[in-house]
Amino acid sequence: MFTLVEFCSSNMLKGTEEVYRTLDDDPEIDVLDYGCLNNCGLCSKAFFVLVDGEIVSAMTPEKLLEKIYKRIDRNKREMEEWTGELS
Repeated sequence: MFTLVEFCSSNMLKGTEEVYRTLDDDPEIDVLDYGCLNNCGLCSKAFFVLVDGEIVSAMTPEKLLEKIYKRIDRNKREMEEWTGELS
């Protein structure tokens, strides 16, 4: 299962383009950008993305990338725990 990371084009213009490119190069991550993700208040104040539908935000693009990978790792651990319980 691939992780989906969604970007707001307006937020990308503010400095998350490099984050987008880094994630797009990762074969385990699907990256999409939209004209708007309807989080304008957050978009005007911070860098943000949606990781599997959950908001991840930070004050710098570097910190955003770090937090995205942490969220991906957390989601993978939770999925492994959940699927292990079903076995």
